[in-house]
Formats: sequence, structure tokens, C-alpha cells
Amino acid sequence: MARKRKSLKFLNILFIILGVILIAWGVNFFLGDRNQAEGEEEIEEPSNIVEEIPEDQEDQEDQEQQEKTEKEIKSVKISAAGDIMFHMSQINGGYDENTDTYNFKPFFEEIKLFIEEADISIANFEGTTAGLENGNVYKAWPVFNVPDETLDAVKYAGFDILSTVNNHSIDMGKDGIIRTIEQIEKRNMMKVGTRISPDEERVLIIEENDIKIAVIAYTYGCNGLEQYLTPEELDYMVNIIDEEKINEDIIYSKENDADFIIAFMHWGGEYQRDPSLPQKDLADKMLSMGVDVILGSHPHVIQDSKTLEYDGEKKFIAYSMGNFISNQRYETLAHEYPNLNMYYTEDGVIVNLELEKDFETEEAYIKNIDFVPTWVNRIKVDGRYDYDILPIRNYLENNEVSAELKERMENSYTNTMNKMNTNLN
Repeated sequence: MARKRKSLKFLNILFIILGVILIAWGVNFFLGDRNQAEGEEEIEEPSNIVEEIPEDQEDQEDQEQQEKTEKEIKSVKISAAGDIMFHMSQINGGYDENTDTYNFKPFFEEIKLFIEEADISIANFEGTTAGLENGNVYKAWPVFNVPDETLDAVKYAGFDILSTVNNHSIDMGKDGIIRTIEQIEKRNMMKVGTRISPDEERVLIIEENDIKIAVIAYTYGCNGLEQYLTPEELDYMVNIIDEEKINEDIIYSKENDADFIIAFMHWGGEYQRDPSLPQKDLADKMLSMGVDVILGSHPHVIQDSKTLEYDGEKKFIAYSMGNFISNQRYETLAHEYPNLNMYYTEDGVIVNLELEKDFETEEAYIKNIDFVPTWVNRIKVDGRYDYDILPIRNYLENNEVSAELKERMENSYTNTMNKMNTNLN
């Protein structure tokens, strides 16, 4: 009996010990899960971890910023050239006697790319396309009546707007003015400076990339041929320089919310490389009135180009952009003007203007200006002259030319660039 009691006592003690162990294990298990569930366990984390932005999120943010910028700031590129003239040697050079047709497009082949890349291109078309009706014939200086195909070539080159007001606007009278305008518009180009009807506005307003540009154009005169129009016809058909009308056109442009006003002016002295005092005085008045850009023609040589500041705004003026294409060169003019260096009549320039507008602030300004000096090459082929308008720097870099030709082109480039000054800073 004593041994049995002893055994029972031992078993009781063993059960108690096992129970205590089980209770302790259960408590530890329960408390451990609870602490982990409640996040009470302390985990030491590195302090230098940087949260990375997913690459696709960065791309999206960049795209949103770009879209915002594109929406707020827009620009338009304007390319302008000087006098487009066709003398008889050029007219004959474009004639094909086998087909009895004219083709002047090859004259513009080398320069075409530089004109086409602009949003808007403009030049002075000096002469008329009065056709061959009523006994008319094709002729050049001193009275110009050139084939319609000259306009095909100008269109092919990439020009959008032609200034039709110059000292040769009335060469073929009233009918010549009207038919020239009709032929330009037939080719889906625009004109400025002459009008068919008094109901037409003097100001050409165009919109490109949501930027509004007003273009006005005037000439100093028409070689005394004004008498072939009545005073009323002259008043509305040809824009003769008149400060009161210019001011009216500037006011009209502003009232029609033009962001920029460009004036194409036919003025100055022929073959004079420096602008005259009347040019400077009129330019100062126009820029003060609100014109932003003045582009000049008529002298047939390059005159000064520069930026000026008016009331804190940058303005630009090219007093004369020279000849874009003509037969005026040393070989043809030296005998008539022995005291002048007629090499300068071979010089031309394309003026490229980048105009920008901030649509958030409504501020419009000239963003950038650059120049492409040009030179017209003339060679004789089968008894006729062939012409090519050459972008000087680009052409010399990509073509082999004779030493004589290279010298003339390099001199032309230097003479032109010496007259160019942007100074936008």
C-alpha cells in the first residue's frame, strides 16, 4: 500500500510538471502571435532608403509637362526673300522651242528646300503677268510682262505670299494689276500690296499655329505710271507709301488681334548699300507705331539688317534683302555703271524669323533670327542662259566649284553677312 501511494504521488507530480510546461508553451504561443499581429515587434529599418518612382510614371510626367509647354508656348517660322525679277535673258532661258512652253522651276531647285521648310514664306514679285491678250508680248525692263509660268516656279519653290506692290506694279496698267493678282490666287498663293476692289482690306491677316500675323506692304512709287490709273483707282489698287494709311493699317491689325505686324517695304535708292535717311525716319515711325518686323526690297543690293528696341520690345528690320533672282550682275551692269561695284547686285539673303507666343502670359516676341545668303549662278547652255539660285554656304560645302566661282560666292557671302546683325540678347 505504501509503494502504491508513492507511485501515485510521483505520477501526480509528473502530471503537474507537464501541465505547467503546456501552460507556459500555450501562453508563449498566444502572446507571440498577438504581438506579431498587432505589430508590436520592433523591426529596425535602414534610414537611407529612397523611394523610387516607376519609369513609366516619370515618362508620363514628362509627357504631361511637354504637353503643357506645347499648349502654352507656340512658334511660327517666317522666311523672307527680296526681289524676284525676270529679265529677257531669263525668260528666254526658260523657253522650250520644241514644245513652245516655259519652265522656270529648275532656277529654284537648289534653294527650294530652304523656302519650303518655313511655315510661311514671302518675297517681292517685281513685275506683272498680264498675259498675251490684246497684242501684249513678253518683255522685261523697263516694263515687265512675264509668262505665267514664272508664278508656277515661285509656287514650286515654296512661297506662300507675294508682295505685288513695287515700282513695276503698273507696268501693264490696270489690267496688268488685275490679271497678276488673279494668276497668283489661281495658284493658291496670297498677295499683299495691290487690290482689285476697294472692298478688299489692305491688310493681309493670316493665322499659323494659333499665332495671328498681319502683313502690310507699300511702295515709294511706280515709275511715273500712276497717271494710267484714275486717282480713285490708284488709291485702292496700289499701296503708295502714306504715313496716315500705314497708321490706319497698324490700328486695324491690332483691332483684329494680330500678334505680330510685318511690313514689306519697297523703298530706298537703287544700288545703295546703306539705307537712306528717309528709310530710317519712316522705319522709326513704323516701329514706334507698332510694326514688329520690316522687310525691305528695291535697292537690288543688301542693306543693313538689325534688331532695335522699342518700349522694351525687340523689333527687327532688314532695309533691303537684295536680289533673290535677276539678271543684274557684274557682266550685265558694269558697262552701264562703271563707277559702281556691280558684284553687290548678285547678293541676296533669306531672312528666317522664329516668332513665338506664350499663351499663358499673352506675350509675343521674336525668338530667333538667322540668315541664308544666296547667289545666282548663270551659265550659257546651247546659246541660252541657265540660272540657279544657290544657298552659298551649303552649296560650297557639298559641291566642287571652280576657283573663280568659289571666290565670287565667298565674297558675296562675306559682303552679305557683314550687313547682318541680330543682337537679340
